Amino acid sequence: MRRVKARAALCLLLACALLLGAPCARAEYRELREGMRGSDVLALKTAMYYLGYFTSLNLSDSYNAVMTQRVKNLQKANALPQTGRADAALQALVFSGQCVPAPGAPDPTAVPTPSPAPTPVPTPIGPQAQPALPQLTEDGLLPAGTEPYVYADADDGLWIYKSDVLSVEIRRYTDTLNTLVWFETDVRCTPGAPLTSYLSAGKTPGRRGVNPIDLARDNHVVLGITDDFFGTRRNNNETVGIVIRNGKIISDKTYKANRARFPNLEVLAVFNDGSMKAYLSDAHTAQEYLDMGATDVFAFGPILVSDGQPGAHMGDDTYYHYREPRCALGMIAPYHYIILTVKGRVRESKGVYFDWLADKMLEKGAVEALNLDGGGTVALVFMGEILNKTGKTMRDITSIIGFGQYE
Repeated sequence: MRRVKARAALCLLLACALLLGAPCARAEYRELREGMRGSDVLALKTAMYYLGYFTSLNLSDSYNAVMTQRVKNLQKANALPQTGRADAALQALVFSGQCVPAPGAPDPTAVPTPSPAPTPVPTPIGPQAQPALPQLTEDGLLPAGTEPYVYADADDGLWIYKSDVLSVEIRRYTDTLNTLVWFETDVRCTPGAPLTSYLSAGKTPGRRGVNPIDLARDNHVVLGITDDFFGTRRNNNETVGIVIRNGKIISDKTYKANRARFPNLEVLAVFNDGSMKAYLSDAHTAQEYLDMGATDVFAFGPILVSDGQPGAHMGDDTYYHYREPRCALGMIAPYHYIILTVKGRVRESKGVYFDWLADKMLEKGAVEALNLDGGGTVALVFMGEILNKTGKTMRDITSIIGFGQYE
């Protein structure tokens, strides 16, 4: 009981700070549910963080699908109907000192009493510049026939490429509170510049290991990211997963669905209409994917988002729950993609959990998303320059995902 009360005191204190002077004890709460926004949503999320139901204070004021699932987890732990909605009674419970914390949640770090006035939780720092872009179409592209526009400011953390067939906007964010640095890349493609896979050259393409920067530069790729690391699994005679590159089958061997090991080889299929869809590892054969119109299939996992909802493992804190450098690819709409690249294993950034990636994908509007290979493989290359450099030697890879080409 002492532990619960300590958590509740912290929850109340930080919630008051977030509400910037609003009373801590309120007689009435509005019912909160998916789709709503507001300072009361953020205050409730923050309180739930100190009860162990969120793993990071990098929270939004949006009551999204992730919030619905976390409320259900809280309701289950407190023997309440799992509605996913936060009515007045539930909110009162969270702030009462009697709410049961998440199973296995560690004791929170004490928060000093704000004086003389409440101090809001620091927010991540992103790019500050607002460059004057050329005239764009409704799709965010340049008019047909216009020369490409390139903007790069490594100090500010903003990189932009615009042409009449491709738009790439990369923003770097720093969160000192959670020791985290990450990049959010918004990509808008067209049939004239679709997602393309690039394999290392050789008698068997995608077998020889090369530096990802060299592979991106050799192919003049505007934006290049590392993918599912299939080449190393193939070279080591391991199960490769369902893998297709540029319409050609690389592998048709995979695990049964829901295998406990990591990676579980769940896939993200890219189709010829620019759409993406996440599937369990054995949902289809490689030939079935080709028959469905897939051009590329990436096998790694876990699934972060499927049909606009968190993947099955995203609510499981026992599933490889540790911070690492990560890379994830998701779809907002056909030909409109979001890429998350997170630095880790360095002093300024410890990396993230899988559920952080899922939360962020949902916040950015992704309806499908897959975790790609992470750790020392993660590379984000823009116009031939590595953006997520950590000072360590980069691991060789055998293929990358690329968007657009420059001369």
